[in-house]
Amino acid sequence: MNLKSTKRFSILILLGLFCFSSLFAQKQTVYLSYPSELPFQTSNDSEYYHLEATLLIRQILSDMNQILEKNQNKKQDIEFNILIKNNYGAVQPINYLVGANSYYNDSYKNTFMRHSYDWINRTFRSNIPYEN
Repeated sequence: MNLKSTKRFSILILLGLFCFSSLFAQKQTVYLSYPSELPFQTSNDSEYYHLEATLLIRQILSDMNQILEKNQNKKQDIEFNILIKNNYGAVQPINYLVGANSYYNDSYKNTFMRHSYDWINRTFRSNIPYEN
């Protein structure tokens, strides 16, 4: 084999590996961004703070739910990159991966919503629990 055919062979191998890996990486990434007036993980214990945090979390869950229902037939994992920016200059990123089998089964949907609420709620430490 000469140098030219070796390069072609290497390129074909790399291209084949890339295509092969993309078959198994059936994941879609969704970016969501939210402005907020709330500080993160504060010791503030006002009803306003807890209510505003809960409303923001419910908006995030509603958006996630719409995206998941829209992609229900694709049966692929969806990675959510959620970015919450508050007025004080702080940015809170939340990365959340939803497996295809964990949401698209109706029996797990309520459990998924409760766990997702609790996970995102850790950012704000709100005392209002999830309710359907």
